[in-house]
Amino acid sequence: MTLPDFFIIGAAKAGTTSIFALLEQHPDIFMPTPKEPEFFARDDLYSAGIETYSALFAGARPGQRLGEASTLYSHAPLFPDTAARIARHAPGAQFIYVLREPVARAYSFYVQLVKNYQNGTRDYAVHRCFEDFVLPERHALAAPREKALAPFNAHFPDTPELCLAGSDYLLQIETYLACFPRDRFLFLTFEAFRDDPRATLRRITGFLGLDPLPEAAFGGGAAARNVSRAHFDQLEAAAGAQRLRGRVGPLWALRRLLPDPLRAALRRRVLPAGAGRAHEPPPMEPATRQLLAERFHPQIPRLEQLTGLSLASWQAERLC
Repeated sequence: MTLPDFFIIGAAKAGTTSIFALLEQHPDIFMPTPKEPEFFARDDLYSAGIETYSALFAGARPGQRLGEASTLYSHAPLFPDTAARIARHAPGAQFIYVLREPVARAYSFYVQLVKNYQNGTRDYAVHRCFEDFVLPERHALAAPREKALAPFNAHFPDTPELCLAGSDYLLQIETYLACFPRDRFLFLTFEAFRDDPRATLRRITGFLGLDPLPEAAFGGGAAARNVSRAHFDQLEAAAGAQRLRGRVGPLWALRRLLPDPLRAALRRRVLPAGAGRAHEPPPMEPATRQLLAERFHPQIPRLEQLTGLSLASWQAERLC
């Protein structure tokens, strides 16, 4: 049975897609397609049998370290059996867990859900704000599931914890430590990876007992992957072009004859600033930010003890 040597277990929206993209370029690492098999978290996939999962790694060469990156693996208690299932089938596994300031991570996960819904349905409206997802009293009155979650996210439970559980790092870590020894885990931060991706990757390859990632893998730098900003910018540009076409009528056909500066000036004159953002998630309300900080930030001292990380920047972010 061919099974992973290591797992990137999260956190969702903490740079795991970029880390996966870099690691799959290492000659001594094999990472499967899809990037997130989610096998050990989802009952529907796990019930298909471990052989179906093992087949994802059939293309590995002898001697390669096998890994995968399913951020659903750090969403206890929504997917409560994950750690125990991994312990049953891959008891010698190592784990890489990337943490991000918990309030920012929760909001970023919400933005990803909106993006998923728009891509999955081609309905580009935003039917729920962040508070509709995470505050129980707002969630009870929110737009129905089919107006908020993509069809391909059918395995997600529609509860106020959907965006929040992945930020409850103490719960996730303690769930895994009940099944595996502490020395099997490498804890990192999204902020450190963002600021110095090469140093973060050196820590990962060292943890896995491998040579550093070849410099060529970084190219012009570790590009951010799975960034929602580009999605909403593209939607805004398309919506703005449609409105501009309606305003200028037959002159639209002549637009390419105009110099770029003149076209940009015309666009600014015809379209009001900030128009066309109906498809973009609204920002988190300040009261919600404070409420979530009061929930998650008291965990920081214990998290620093468990992980060996310095999380002082998270405290500073709360004060900003």
